[in-house]
Amino acid sequence: MRSPSSQKLIRLAAQTFTLLCGIYFLWEALSYRGFYSRLAEFQIARFGQYAPLLTYLFLLCLFSLPALLIAWLLLRKRDKDTPVAQILDQRLDQARRLRRFLIAPGLTAACVAAGLLIYSAFGLPSPEGETQTVSASEIGAVSIKQGPARLVGGELGTIIFFGQDWFVGDDRMAFSPYRSSGASTGAASVFVQLEARTKSDAEKVTQQPSWSGIIVEGGLPGPVRVLFNYMGVGITTPHYTLYADEYSLKIRYWLQSIQWGILAVFFGILAIWQNRSIKKLEKMRDQLTV
Repeated sequence: MRSPSSQKLIRLAAQTFTLLCGIYFLWEALSYRGFYSRLAEFQIARFGQYAPLLTYLFLLCLFSLPALLIAWLLLRKRDKDTPVAQILDQRLDQARRLRRFLIAPGLTAACVAAGLLIYSAFGLPSPEGETQTVSASEIGAVSIKQGPARLVGGELGTIIFFGQDWFVGDDRMAFSPYRSSGASTGAASVFVQLEARTKSDAEKVTQQPSWSGIIVEGGLPGPVRVLFNYMGVGITTPHYTLYADEYSLKIRYWLQSIQWGILAVFFGILAIWQNRSIKKLEKMRDQLTV
């Protein structure tokens, strides 16, 4: 039978590895790179869209579950020559650890859901205020303020249609670089989000004298940046994106928040179920010691 110190070391190694996997793939998801970006692009190529949270959870499970399974198998061997009372105590201790293990990601998911809602409400520009008019010929020479804006004097370039499936809803948008008339090459500093729910809608988009909406620094989803780069459309740093309205700007944050909230509820249900298992083990132990 392994010593308590070696058992503790095995558990700590498995938990630390899982935590590191979670942090690493969260970084990949936020920066849209590595395994996460490759898996997302595979889904986009195959289905025309991808599921962000499912992609993250798949990678987390794929890389962390083997370590957890190995740790469980190693620790499970100690039951053979151990008294029944001690086995119950050990399993009770494991069950309590698992409950804490379920509560931690549940609270994390709840915090992420709340953070996304707070960011969408206070961290993004609103449609209120004076509308800034930006001429395509002045882009890069004048400062662009986040908020209501109107783009004039330019034309759309390559149009990218993009969809994200959040299971509780989806957002499908088209984006295009906005440059001075006749300037079809070179890195773009401003992009326009177009109102198109399907690829055929995106193909029907025509040039307009002006485009109005809410402009935000950055704003292009990671897959869209990659698709533009694949098509030879450079993106400057910083870049700006003009969203048609507040709904289009915030919908993906709302959907992400709902999905993270569902994940928090899921872990909460598992924790409640685990709590019932703990009570059963406590009852068995009490009956054995009477």
